[in-house]
Amino acid sequence: MNKIRIILSILALFVGSLTFAQIDRSKIPDAQPAPEIKIDIPDVVQYDNGLKVIVVENHKLPVVSFQLFIDYPIIKEGDKAGMMDIFGQLLASGTSSYPKDEFDAKVDYMGADIFTNPRGFYASSLKKHTPKLLELLSEVVLSPTFPKDEFDRIVTQTKSGLATEKNDPGAMVNNVKSRVNYGDDHAYGDIVTEETIDNISLDDIKLHYDEHFKPNNAYLVIVGDVTPEEADAWVKKYFMKWQKGMDQEQENWEVPSYEGTNVFFIDKPGAVQSQISITHTVDLQPGHPDVIKLRLMNQILGGGSFSAHLMQNLREDKAYTYGCYSSIGSDPLKASFSAGGSFRNEVTDSAIVQIMYEIEWMTKNLVDDDELRLVKNSITGSFGRSLENPRTLANFALNMARYDLPKDYYTTYLTKLESITKEDILATAKKYLRPDNMQIIIAGNEEVIPTLEVFDTNGGMEFKDNYGNEKVRLKEVGEGVTAESILHNYTYKRFSTTKEDFNVVMAKIGYIETTYSGFVEAFGGDMVMTEYAGAPNKSATILKASMGGQEAVLQKEYFNGEKGGIYVAMGGFTPYAGDTLERKKLPSFPIEQYYYANDPKLNVKLLGIDEIDGKEYYKIKIQKEGADEFKFEYYSVDTGWLVMEETIATDEEGNTQTVTTKYENYEELKKGFMVPKKITLVTQGMTIESDFVSGKIGKKPKSKAFEGEF
Repeated sequence: MNKIRIILSILALFVGSLTFAQIDRSKIPDAQPAPEIKIDIPDVVQYDNGLKVIVVENHKLPVVSFQLFIDYPIIKEGDKAGMMDIFGQLLASGTSSYPKDEFDAKVDYMGADIFTNPRGFYASSLKKHTPKLLELLSEVVLSPTFPKDEFDRIVTQTKSGLATEKNDPGAMVNNVKSRVNYGDDHAYGDIVTEETIDNISLDDIKLHYDEHFKPNNAYLVIVGDVTPEEADAWVKKYFMKWQKGMDQEQENWEVPSYEGTNVFFIDKPGAVQSQISITHTVDLQPGHPDVIKLRLMNQILGGGSFSAHLMQNLREDKAYTYGCYSSIGSDPLKASFSAGGSFRNEVTDSAIVQIMYEIEWMTKNLVDDDELRLVKNSITGSFGRSLENPRTLANFALNMARYDLPKDYYTTYLTKLESITKEDILATAKKYLRPDNMQIIIAGNEEVIPTLEVFDTNGGMEFKDNYGNEKVRLKEVGEGVTAESILHNYTYKRFSTTKEDFNVVMAKIGYIETTYSGFVEAFGGDMVMTEYAGAPNKSATILKASMGGQEAVLQKEYFNGEKGGIYVAMGGFTPYAGDTLERKKLPSFPIEQYYYANDPKLNVKLLGIDEIDGKEYYKIKIQKEGADEFKFEYYSVDTGWLVMEETIATDEEGNTQTVTTKYENYEELKKGFMVPKKITLVTQGMTIESDFVSGKIGKKPKSKAFEGEF
């Protein structure tokens, strides 16, 4: 018996080694037939009021989730762009039975989640809390109250976010891309601005609810520890009072047609990188047979992996960028293709050349067998993993119902994927990519402009503002207008005087103190800033945070005319020295603008007249010699007031940071001295609005603050 076991073991080892020797590991194994996938996609059950319900059972955990999707037509918001987003945020801000605080408390007590959006909600909880959760969700659907105070809060918050986006090159490019691809008259060409948000009223929100929030447009997707019988009982108890509305037709809009290649530029002062998007529209409906082919094609071109052509060329080979990607999608109205990324200024034109090369290459060449196999394997694996999530089946059912997809669309997905050849990829690229009819959009520093004209085949590139509107380039100023005249005129206006009487007025004023306060959402309290100025060069500033009756000093600076320094919380005190100390000794009272021209190391240049939101401003650039940091100051051509500053600095990693300060509503403090009643600071994703609190004017420049005693 032992001998037989030994012989069998040796034989097995020999056969195993022989089999191993016959495998050539240097070759990719031949593709096997795509496995047959058995997916139990749930049916859609429709109720008398038109509500369609999808139930996916998963009894592994005692959790149930609910997704409501209102499939109303895509709407053009026009001059009220942003209304639907505000509606979505307001939806769970209180109901007829539960004010917002009480509503939120009930959600928290259950440990539930409720997230609303313009087309419904997503909510989940432990199954034992389902009746209580459904009671709240039923209230959200049937009797939201849209409280005015919450509406005002969301409007303010939205405008704060928009102020930050003005300095985001990605947001700039996306806005212009929407306008270029779809035009002003298309729903996808709507751009949210502070002006469109101001046009929205609470009545608009309520009207949108009345017209579009109807069950005959709606799908309710229930996933988790639930049976169809339980779901049916819940729907009948909590959602049958929801009354159906009129059926609505989807409006369609024409999109612009372009010939050749067109270049659009958005000025981003101080940018050390150019944000590039090369784009065009695509006719591709969801469920179209070409959708899977295009997904394969795009993955090979630039869909996200390091092996994609764009990444291999522009990152790995050329080192132009950290990432270059492409995307293409399907859409019931109009889809789009885009390729691009963020690139160093000096290689902006070269990056465009290489992106265009890779796009054109896809329309003229067969891809490699190996890379096609690699991408197929990646998509197959991703598809298989997605099936582990029960919500995937729910999404499949929802898509099939919305887009009238065939019953076997998802069960045959991998079979269709596997059957795609490299010849199919080439034919698909030729059909959908338009390398000779692209829109090239760049947000960057004006220094790259001379290198871009060559790409435009229609007689010159167009300049756009942050919102995709035509941007009028800087105009020349009138004869006799200089940077010094603008700055001095502003100083005279601040003291309600003239050039001739300025010295007489200043003889009576030697000290100015102003305090501003504003709420900072980031730390849930007020930031209070007091500035002190004394003739001829004394200054001090203290910045405090005030929270719950407690005050903390964030920063303080002082200079008594000869010495001083700056203190930063957690950073300690740094005395002024060297060039900084010498510049502090220069005259600076009553305001710094009056003395710009007297600073030998300050370059002050009047660039021209800029047009912003339909109004004209003198644009002045101020930069210290040898420094990367600089700022622009904008003075109203009509009034002479300083209305905005943009300070642009580059950090150690080469990232550009822009701090924008706006000055509004100049009013008299005393003795003719004018102060802005509101100052708005936008920096690093935060918007801080500060209001004038108090001020003092004195004849003598005396204050303990100049000695650091606040």
